[in-house]
Amino acid sequence: MLKKETSRQLKGKATKKKIFAVAKELILSKGYNNVTVDEICEKCEISKGTFYIYYKSKEDIVKKLYRDDMSEYMEENFGTYIRENKEASPADKLKTFIMVALEFPVIVGEELTKLTYIVYLSLKSSEGSFFSDCIKQELLFDTIDEGRSQSVFRKDLSTEEIVNYVYSFLTGACITWCLSEADYDIGKESEKYVDALIKGLRD
Repeated sequence: MLKKETSRQLKGKATKKKIFAVAKELILSKGYNNVTVDEICEKCEISKGTFYIYYKSKEDIVKKLYRDDMSEYMEENFGTYIRENKEASPADKLKTFIMVALEFPVIVGEELTKLTYIVYLSLKSSEGSFFSDCIKQELLFDTIDEGRSQSVFRKDLSTEEIVNYVYSFLTGACITWCLSEADYDIGKESEKYVDALIKGLRD
């Protein structure tokens, strides 16, 4: 039986949610470097001590912002594709997953994408990949499991290893795009490399 949350716990959750919402609004409207923790606290009407109970730093909020928004984007777009295309081949599903993931940096913009990579690299993380923090993994794992069970994808690679290949590809593609100052269509320019990756993963 689930324990009923106390009024203190509920208040704490509400405060954390408010801090995140205010910080997100300020960062997206003013730019990361133009927002301070003091400003976030002032708008939330909380002390800095209260802020640090819920978040280690402003960078911590940026990481959560990107991760949560990307997971939501993948669920909405790739999740919809899966529900509407249940008979699609595992290779087509995997390509769609990668192409949808490559759309997200364009949606949120170069500045936030670049900032998130900088933050991720500066923080210690137990995760093996940046994207394992950002993408709802069940969707990808199910696709690869299906492909391996149908002998579409290589059996000498585990599902986890294939996932890591995909994440490594996405990381490299996004960093290269950021370094170019978003000077090209990341989806269009990456598609031939996506096809090559999937060809290499096929059995």
